[in-house]
Amino acid sequence: MDLSPRHRLPFHLPSPWPACGQDLLRKGAAWLHTGDTGEGLLALPGGVALTSTWDGQAWSTQLGGRSLPESPWEALESALHDQPFPWVGAASFELACDEASLPRKPLETGHLGQHWVAVREALHVQDGEAELWSWEIAPPDPSAWRNRLSPACSLDRSSVDMGALWTEEQHRKAVETIQTRILDGAFYVANLCVPFEGLLAGDPVTLALSAFRRARPPFGALLQLGDLRLLSLSMERLLARRGDRLWSQPIKGSAPLTGDPEADRAAAEALASDPKERAEHTMILDLVRNDLGRVAQAGSVHVLQPMTVEPYPTVQHLVSTVEATARPGLGLADLLRAVLPGGSVTGAPKHAVCRHLAQAEAGPRGFYCGAVGWLSPGGDLDLALPIRTAQIRGSQLTYWTGGGITRRSVPAREWTELHLKTRAFTG
Repeated sequence: MDLSPRHRLPFHLPSPWPACGQDLLRKGAAWLHTGDTGEGLLALPGGVALTSTWDGQAWSTQLGGRSLPESPWEALESALHDQPFPWVGAASFELACDEASLPRKPLETGHLGQHWVAVREALHVQDGEAELWSWEIAPPDPSAWRNRLSPACSLDRSSVDMGALWTEEQHRKAVETIQTRILDGAFYVANLCVPFEGLLAGDPVTLALSAFRRARPPFGALLQLGDLRLLSLSMERLLARRGDRLWSQPIKGSAPLTGDPEADRAAAEALASDPKERAEHTMILDLVRNDLGRVAQAGSVHVLQPMTVEPYPTVQHLVSTVEATARPGLGLADLLRAVLPGGSVTGAPKHAVCRHLAQAEAGPRGFYCGAVGWLSPGGDLDLALPIRTAQIRGSQLTYWTGGGITRRSVPAREWTELHLKTRAFTG
């Protein structure tokens, strides 16, 4: 997590991490949690916010209550230039579609499209060692932070009971329709997503603490976005930038992870050699290469470690890394338009697939499959694709999950995969 703070001070935590952050999280602090390294960033709440909301005809963007005339991506780029702080937040799938001129579901007035907060101070923890980070002129006050953190480390319990919003028969018909469109030549692969809804017993902070501990997501996040809590257990890097280096790590292809070494090894070998999974991954890989190629220096796009099987607590995935060198003068708005929405959650070609999904899916995805992470004034960023992501209002929780459909897809297997991916929250 390379955010280059102005000040870094060693800090002794008053109680174990991350339980000591409960009080701040309940007050709206943003939490980015990198599970594979034990790294976490807990941002002090109350920073100036940039938001874009659908007014029925266009996106209305505000910065700290002041209206901005630019498009959402241009407004975000301008805010980064004007405010010398990193920003943490998220953008929705539908806003990304509009910025990329792609078809999407109709939206109700008031739909939140993006929400970013400027971070002035944060608590950074890695491998049990804590530091106070500040981007202010003055260094952070350790005593103030001790008062903000929870001295107790006991955790309440939480649970989620949810079910799919359509039946297995509806899903089978949707899969078969996509396969017919593929055979007709309309597109090559489409990522069909299904919403699950349910009730949260407990609060989002308790759910996040237990879910992060269980799932250990490489790109976890708990964010307060207006009246919405976004809890993401993503394992997919959508887009990162350091200087002129760009990279993306698309995921396509899944197999269960049971904890039985022999069974999991066999499943990994089958996944790596499965014609359907490899074909699906190859098509998405080509799409990501093309997206980065639109904003990269000629000849700089290349693939590292193609189709590596990576294990997570409940599932194994095929993952590739695509790297490129940014063209000179590349700005944030042009970069986001080229890459978002992510190819692994749309399909190929994007325009034809998005037109079909706008008709086929049960409703707008919201922040699911949009982007979540951090942006810095210098242009560096790290954005995850918010898969394995819950959107929570009060006790109501919506969790989307999906999979890539090809002509080789088996509807019953796709339905099983949807439920496998809910285990990140249901255990």
